[in-house]
Amino acid sequence: MKKKILSIIMMVISFFVLIACNTVINDTNTTNEFTNENTTELVTSEEPTSLQPTTEEISTDIPTNLPTDPTTEEVTEEPTTEVPTEEPTTLQPTTSEPTTEFPTEEPTQVTTEEPTSSDPIVEINLFSINDFHGGAYTGMDMMSRVGYYLKNFEGNHLEISNGDIFQGSALSNYYQGRILVDILNEAGFDGFTIGNHEFDWGIDIIGNYQDNDDTNGELNHPILAANIVYEDTGLPLEFTLPYMIEEFEGVRVGVIGLIGSVMNSIAASRTENILFLDPVDTAAQYASELRENHDVDIVVVYIHQGSEENTEFANLSGSSRIDAMFNAHTHQLEASYVSRALTDMPYAQMNNYDSSLVHISLTYDKNLNRIIDFSSNIIENDQMIISDSIIDQIILEYSTNTEYTTYINEVLTISEGNYYRNDMAQWGASVIRDYAGVDVGATNAGGFRVSMEAGQVTMGDLMTIYPFDNVIKTSEMTGQQLTDFYLEVIQYNSDVVFDDGLYYNYASNQLFIDGGPIVLNQYYTVGAVDYIFDKTYYDFLEGQNIRQTIYFMRDLLVLDLKNATDGFNPSDGSHY
Repeated sequence: MKKKILSIIMMVISFFVLIACNTVINDTNTTNEFTNENTTELVTSEEPTSLQPTTEEISTDIPTNLPTDPTTEEVTEEPTTEVPTEEPTTLQPTTSEPTTEFPTEEPTQVTTEEPTSSDPIVEINLFSINDFHGGAYTGMDMMSRVGYYLKNFEGNHLEISNGDIFQGSALSNYYQGRILVDILNEAGFDGFTIGNHEFDWGIDIIGNYQDNDDTNGELNHPILAANIVYEDTGLPLEFTLPYMIEEFEGVRVGVIGLIGSVMNSIAASRTENILFLDPVDTAAQYASELRENHDVDIVVVYIHQGSEENTEFANLSGSSRIDAMFNAHTHQLEASYVSRALTDMPYAQMNNYDSSLVHISLTYDKNLNRIIDFSSNIIENDQMIISDSIIDQIILEYSTNTEYTTYINEVLTISEGNYYRNDMAQWGASVIRDYAGVDVGATNAGGFRVSMEAGQVTMGDLMTIYPFDNVIKTSEMTGQQLTDFYLEVIQYNSDVVFDDGLYYNYASNQLFIDGGPIVLNQYYTVGAVDYIFDKTYYDFLEGQNIRQTIYFMRDLLVLDLKNATDGFNPSDGSHY
């Protein structure tokens, strides 16, 4: 009996020993399977080696967390995009991913500055301001609110000023835009596109803001002008670039800056030796260069021109394709798109009255390598109500400068009422006639930018009402030439406005000057602001003895306002 009991005990002990041995063998095999598979995964997926578990982690976690059956192991099925973003600097691109997402010439932008997330969808936000005109319509403080909005915007974003930014208000004109240079820098703008009014003071003034001389003010971002070149050399302006490139989470965005077909909005004297290339052809050329030579994924055009030709840009295809556009110049409130195959082309423009900022959002899929969605939005002024304290301080320092305040606060006259800008055009033409000593004066209604309010009219007010530094030019025209020109202006509703002494009598079919009929074969001296005088589709250049005088339009207006000692009303004509 004792022997039987002993035998049974020995059998039980042997059974448990056998089970224990098998367990040790299985545990050993499980550890080897994980290590091998993990090593294989690191090689095939090129995951960072810094994520490999340590020996201590393996021995601790395997018995409780890992399956013993290698066929159920999930490590090899995890995609490389799920590598944790907290250690992005070790992430290396696989050979199967497109070079546009991981350009070899700039690897640090992918691995350090813009960590690649597991999500292939990247949203890029583009912003634009246009035709701010020194705050003539909204006040300079509007830029403080825009600046705060942009500085506190969350997400990938890029902002460009799209032309006609400086010229327009007394505060900006007095400093020739330097105050806005400082504001744009502080607000974080990435680029500056040239518009027609950047030529008003001479384009060299704008060049001063990109000449590496901090003493005269310096933009900390590029000036874009892809289609503005010197006529004699064909070379671009030395302070400009045709495009710029920004990268967001591995998506490269190229921005082309253009001026549109707005040359007739620039005084000819300001564009000597300047050639404006076709904007659509230029966009196609540089879009192709950006994609083929710089691995750019998205191409955006900022153009100082209305949206009337956007379809031509939207029709560009292949490597020349334009993905989005921002317009300017026409002061139209727009946020729309042009329909086309695949993804439509969004565009936007602000009007600077209701809105001082526009926004286009592009959603890019890195797996598909294309834009899959977009939106174009108008940001109303009342959506931007908080100002930026640093920009407020910049404005305060410029606006309280003693020399500036002394100059702009000089009272010129007392306005008897509120006068719309078109009410003042004929008065301006009459001022040219009397103070420049010519027979006929002419100006453009658009030269008067804002209305005149009742009460004191200061130098600062006048600089905002008439912000341009136009000079007076003269030519001698026959009575017949003058009559034909006058009728053409009426027929085509042109922007030319003549003085109050010139009118047409339809009963007698005659042009009258100072109360009497004009003599058709007699010569009359005609004076006009250079802005309209130099336009080839007007008849000023058909006269003889063309001259540029020493008179600036705004100086003549100052003289006349000072002579209006009993109060000013533009319907009274000049006070010479």
